[in-house]
Amino acid sequence: MNDWAAKVAEQVPRHYAGGVRWVGFSGGLDSTVLLHLLRKRGVELRALHIHHGLSANADAWQAHCAAVACALDVPFVARRVRIDAAGRGLEQAARAARYRVFAEILQPGDQLLLAQHGDDQVETFFLRLLRGAGALGLAAMPERRPLGGATVLRPLLGVGRAQLEAYARAQGLRWIEDESNADQSLDRNYLRATVLPLLSERWPLRARVSRAVENLREAAELLADLGDADLQHCDRRRERFGESVGLEALRTLPARRQKNLLRRWLADRGHDMPDATHLQQALQQALGAAHDSQMEVALAGLVARRFRDRLYLTPPLPEVAGDVEWQWDGHTPLELPGGWELAAAAGWPEGRYRVRYRQGGERARPAHRRHSQTLKKLLQEADLEPWLRDLVPLVYRGEELLAVGDLFLCGDGSEGALKWRCGGACEQAATRCPGRIGD
Repeated sequence: MNDWAAKVAEQVPRHYAGGVRWVGFSGGLDSTVLLHLLRKRGVELRALHIHHGLSANADAWQAHCAAVACALDVPFVARRVRIDAAGRGLEQAARAARYRVFAEILQPGDQLLLAQHGDDQVETFFLRLLRGAGALGLAAMPERRPLGGATVLRPLLGVGRAQLEAYARAQGLRWIEDESNADQSLDRNYLRATVLPLLSERWPLRARVSRAVENLREAAELLADLGDADLQHCDRRRERFGESVGLEALRTLPARRQKNLLRRWLADRGHDMPDATHLQQALQQALGAAHDSQMEVALAGLVARRFRDRLYLTPPLPEVAGDVEWQWDGHTPLELPGGWELAAAAGWPEGRYRVRYRQGGERARPAHRRHSQTLKKLLQEADLEPWLRDLVPLVYRGEELLAVGDLFLCGDGSEGALKWRCGGACEQAATRCPGRIGD
C-alpha cells in the first residue's frame, strides 16, 4: 500500500465504536478512491450519493454509484435534492442542498467521510481569498469538524489529485467525469485549469497553503474564543424562537468586536458567514435605531430582529394565512406551520377544539380579569415579540376563546395549561453545526 494510503487508513480505523460511518460518494475519482481504499482495508461503512439533478447524466451517475457500492459490498443510499441558486452561486446552492441531506440523515455519533483532497484545499483557499474572506473563511476546510451530533472527516486533505489518479489506475477503478468540470465560466474550474498550474510552476502550493491554513485556523479559533466571551458578556440567551443578546452590552464593544460577535454567533448556530454589507446593515439598524423601532435583516439563512433593547437571531418565519383553522382533540400535539407545535400540559382536558391564528379585532378576557381587552394590547402586555404575534394559536371551544397559546387562559371556567413551542426550524437552526470553524 502507498505511504499516503497507509496514512489515510490509519485515520479511519477498521472498527468504530460510535454510530454509522458514511462516505459521501459522488462517483468521481476522489470519492471512488476513498470508498475503495477503506473497503479494501475492511472498514465497515455506507455510501451516500446525492442526486443533484443538474446534469442529463445524473440518473446514470446514480446507477453507476449503486453498482460500484454493490461490487464492494457497501450498503448504498441515494437522495435527490432540488437546487435553488437564487441569490447565490450554483456551487454554493448545491453544497447547501447536500448539507441539508447530511443534517437529515446523520445521527449523533455518526461519521461522514468526505473525499476533498489537498488540491481541493488549495482551490478553496484561493476562491475565498479572491472573494475577500477573513481568517475564518481562509482557514478553508478542516480535517475534522462537528455537524450536529455527528462528525465530518476529510482524510484525503494531505493527498493530491495525481496520487489519487495513480492509485485508481493501478487498481483498475472506473469513475465519473462530470462534464461541468470543463466549464471555465465557473470560478473553481478556471482556477484549476488556468491559474493554479502557473503558480505551481514556481511555488509548492499545497505545502504553502497547508501552512497558511494552519496559521489562519489558529487565528480563527482565537477570534471564536473572543466571540464566545463577548456573547456571554452580552447575555446571550435562548428565546422562544431563536436567540438574543443585550444591545446595551453590545454597544460597549468596539465595532470590530461587534462584527466578530455576530460572525461567531452565526457560525455557532451552523450558518455561513454573511456578506459585509448585510452584517454592517444589521449592526447599524440594531444599534442606531430608535428604542421601539422594528428591523428585519437577512443574515446567512437567519434573520436579525430587535425588540426591547435586545438583538435577536431567528429562523425565517413561516407564511401563514389568517383564515386557516385546525381541529384539535386536546391530547395529540398539534403541528402548526414552520415547525411550531401546540400541546396539552398539566390538566388540559381532551375535547373538540378549534385552533386558528388571529385575524384582527379579537378581544379576550384573561382569567380572573373583570373586563376584556383587545388581543393586540394583551399580546403587548405579555411582552411577546412582535414578529410572533400573528403566529399565536388561539384555542376555541365552539365560539368561546379558551386560551391564547401558552400565554394566558381566558374566562372563568378554563382549566389546565398548554405548551406552544417551535420544535422544527428553530431547533434545527440552533443545533445544526455547533462550534464550526471553517468549512
